[in-house]
Amino acid sequence: YRGSANVNPDKISRQMQDKFHINTDFGNNPIVAAFSALTANIFHKLGLAKPTNIFLKDLSGTWHSQSIGVCAVHPYDNDLYRKFGVDFPLRSVIMNENFDWYSLQEKMLYMNSENHLSTGHFLAPFIHEFVHSAHLDNLMKKYGNGSKIMGKFQREFTNKNTISMIKKETSDYGSTKPCEFIAEEMTELITDSLDPRTIMPNEMIFKMARLKEPFSMDRLITACWNGDVAEVEKFRKAKNRLISFLLNNCKIS
Repeated sequence: YRGSANVNPDKISRQMQDKFHINTDFGNNPIVAAFSALTANIFHKLGLAKPTNIFLKDLSGTWHSQSIGVCAVHPYDNDLYRKFGVDFPLRSVIMNENFDWYSLQEKMLYMNSENHLSTGHFLAPFIHEFVHSAHLDNLMKKYGNGSKIMGKFQREFTNKNTISMIKKETSDYGSTKPCEFIAEEMTELITDSLDPRTIMPNEMIFKMARLKEPFSMDRLITACWNGDVAEVEKFRKAKNRLISFLLNNCKIS
C-alpha cells in the first residue's frame, strides 16, 4: 500500500499497453493501477493468458454491485452490457470503483478467516478475475466460442461430496460453481507461490503445490481448466439416489 500510493496510474496504463497490449482505465486510482500491473506481471511469468482490458467502473445497478471485481464472459453478464454497451469487450476485468480500496487487505483477511475465500492475499481479487479471463481463453481455444461453453461451468454444484471436498480444500465460494472453483483454487496456488519480497511467483513452488493436490481435487482442477465438461459433470451433479440404491441393492440372477 505504501508503494502504490506513489504510483502514477496514467504511467502504469501506458506501460500496460506497451508491454502487454492491455487497454486500461484505472480512474486515477493508484491501488488498482499498481495491483493490476503486479498481477499482469505474475501471469506473464507463469505463461497464463492476460485480460483484454482492465477497467475501474461503477458497478452499481448491476448484479455485481457488491462485488470487488468481475470478468466479462458474454453472454452471461447481460447487466454489464446493458450498462456499458453491447461492445463491452469479452474477457475484460472490471474492478468496482465503489469499493473501499484502502481496506482491501483487512477485507481479504476477514473473508479468508471465514473460509469464504481461499486466501487472504491483497492481490486475491485481481488474480481471481484474471484467472476467469485465462480460463475463458482456454475454453475459447478448445471450443472456438468460449463465451457459450463458459455457461456449462457456471452451473452450481449439487453433489454434496464435491461441495464438502471443495469447502475443505479451497473455500466456500469455490464450492458454488466450477468456474468459481477453478478461480479460487488457482488464486490460492498462485499466491502461495509468490515471493513476499518481489511479489513474483516461484514457478517451481507453483508446479509442486499443484502436484500435491488430493487425487479427486487434481482430477476436478484439470477437468475445469481444460474444459472437460463430461468430467466436470461427474463432480457437479448430485447422484441419482434411486439409481444408486438399485445398483447397490439389486442383483441380476
